[in-house]
Amino acid sequence: MFSRRYLAFNKHVVFWLASILICWLYLEPLLVLVALPFILIDLWLALCLCLMFRMPVMREDKNPPHGWSSETLVVDSYPVRWLSKTIDIEKPLAILIHGWNSTAANMIGRSKLYEDSGYNVLLFEMRAHGGNQSVDHWAAMHICHDLETALSLFNQRGWLENGFIIHGHSLGGFVAQRVLRPGIKTSIYGQGLILESPVTSYEYINNRSCEYLRIPKFLHKMMIRRLLKYYNELNSIQYSIKSVQDLSIPNWGLPSCPTLLVQAEHDSTLGERHAKLLIDVHQSCKSTFEYHIVDALKHANEANNTVRDQLIREWMDGQSLFFA
Repeated sequence: MFSRRYLAFNKHVVFWLASILICWLYLEPLLVLVALPFILIDLWLALCLCLMFRMPVMREDKNPPHGWSSETLVVDSYPVRWLSKTIDIEKPLAILIHGWNSTAANMIGRSKLYEDSGYNVLLFEMRAHGGNQSVDHWAAMHICHDLETALSLFNQRGWLENGFIIHGHSLGGFVAQRVLRPGIKTSIYGQGLILESPVTSYEYINNRSCEYLRIPKFLHKMMIRRLLKYYNELNSIQYSIKSVQDLSIPNWGLPSCPTLLVQAEHDSTLGERHAKLLIDVHQSCKSTFEYHIVDALKHANEANNTVRDQLIREWMDGQSLFFA
């Protein structure tokens, strides 16, 4: 386990081996037996901490689907990729962001709605997804930085002059809320945000991971604090996160543009907590926000869904976001 992802576990192993050796040689060997249960628990929690830094499933790199071309931008020595068709700078831009373990190409089914509405469409692909290069460790903040850098490039090319909207699915929705937060220069061009069964809190993801790993509930808050500390050790200061509260909306990001939530009613992947948090936050700040809980929508494998698409069309019409 020499990947950077397992650095915490390796440190704890070295610490306890050195402590055991010192006790055995210079102190009381029985102390090792007394401390053994605590040592095993600590090592198990350290290993769980490392396992929480999940890595995407590596997929075979495939050529872009017919009619689409790929382009890359090197961000911090990593080639960030997206798919698009010919860009007409007279049109606004729709950016679609896929979810965890998915690919940019999986968003093509959703793209026709925006093409028909008069948009250029760009399908953004996360690091280590869709055949992209592997990484030592993965974090949502890396993806946010990638997209923010790409948005600056799009702005320089004039692609944002007529405005842009973002459709984020699942984890892609978490990224979208971050990159559209006020204070980011390119956010002034943001005209709308469509969130499809989105992640809204990384603390909720942490708690779900703890449940999978059979970590008792009373330790969940401790694990998220340890996770944040470990995350900041692994990453440079530009990716650092100061507090656990910054991992959830509204601190994570609360775009000022009109926002639509289309939530799967029976979300077997995320449950209902993420949607409830989003609804509560927007209602408390009285933003331009609309939501629909859709029985005919699942969390995944919904490249084509007529109910979802109709709700988005009606919302875009109400927000004057048609340009065709």
